[in-house]
Amino acid sequence: MSVPAMHYIGCGFDWFFVLLCIGGYFYILRKTGKKWAFWLIFAAGWTVFGISYSLMINGIPAGEWYITLLRITGYVLFTVAIFSLIAKIRKSEQ
Repeated sequence: MSVPAMHYIGCGFDWFFVLLCIGGYFYILRKTGKKWAFWLIFAAGWTVFGISYSLMINGIPAGEWYITLLRITGYVLFTVAIFSLIAKIRKSEQ
């Protein structure tokens, strides 16, 4: 079975973004001393997408129910991360 190149590209970018998010979390923590949960939730979302791409590269069809569930979970985590960031910014403005 031939794996489309876009699966490799998507997988690589997902895991790269996980590393960037974790790095961003520790950078903000070191510079400000504040823990921004946004970064960890955002990293979790990218991790879920990375797992789904890794499974597809290993031969799991994209139509399987758990790939869809992983993708939905990733989008939910992204939404929660954005709401967390908005709440953090609003709290810092007060």
